[in-house]
Order: sequence, then structure tokens, then C-alpha cells
Amino acid sequence: MSGEVAENETLAGEELDGSAAQLPITVRLVGTAMLGGVVGMVLMLPLLVGAPVALGLFRTEPIVAFSSIGSFFGLQPSLELGIVIFVLGGSTLLPVQFLVIGGFLPPASPRYLRGASFMTAYWFGFLFAFWPGGGAVTVGIFVVVSLVSHWIYGLSLGYLLDRWAEIPQHEV
Repeated sequence: MSGEVAENETLAGEELDGSAAQLPITVRLVGTAMLGGVVGMVLMLPLLVGAPVALGLFRTEPIVAFSSIGSFFGLQPSLELGIVIFVLGGSTLLPVQFLVIGGFLPPASPRYLRGASFMTAYWFGFLFAFWPGGGAVTVGIFVVVSLVSHWIYGLSLGYLLDRWAEIPQHEV
């Protein structure tokens, strides 16, 4: 026995047929992913918000504009609503989406790095939604700080999910 797991067996050595090769998305898995999202947000926010505040570059206007999504529910855009939507998305929506598509993302190993791949894709949308305007220094700081912050979130989400549960692997 070489210690390697064959393609059609689990870590426990059980044989799998093609229909059972997928990890079901359970309440435990979703809860673990959401906890990973909360941890990721806690780890990313000091850099994402702290660095711009320390440099005098933080602006609330993009967050208020982002909160206009709440108008679908009759809510008026505000900084508070924007923060609530941001936190709810980072702790519920993004982790569940990662459960669904994380198995399709690179790299094959280590699997937790798929969180960084996932969040790099979201970072592009973040760039356009929260673009600061201003000079080259402001834009450069925004690009670097926001990318690193998104990687911190994705790596912590991927690592915690891979460590405490498993990143589902789907067959195509």
C-alpha cells in the first residue's frame, strides 16, 4: 500500500461509484464555510479599511452607493446599510458560492489556495464598484491593498474550510 488514495476511493479506503464521488453540501459544511467567511472578514478589514484610513484615503461614498441595492427592499441608501450588506455578503453569500464553485477552481493542490483564486475573481468587481479616483498613488494603494485584502479573505476561507470540513469536489 503506497499511502495514496486511489481516484475511486475515500480517505477511509471505501470504494466510490461515480454517483457518490461528490461531497454533499450539508448544513455543517455551510456553517463551516460561513464561519470561515466571518474569520476572513475579520482578518481582511484591518487592511482593507485600516490602511486607507491611516493614509487619509478612505471614502464612504462608494459604500453608500453600494447600499442602493437595498432599495429593492424599500431601504434608503446609507453607510450603515452598506456595511450591513457588505458583512452579510461576506459571511453568507460568498462562502456558499465558494462551496459550489470551489471544486472547479485552480490550483489542484493545496486546495485551500482555491480561496485566493475565488476572491481574485471577486476583486475585479470590487475594483469597479469601489474605484477611488484620484492620482496614481491613491489608485496604486487601492489596487494593492484591496487585492491583498481579498487574498487574505480567500485564503482564510479556503484554509478553514479545507481544515475543518472539505472543499467539495464536483465531477463535470
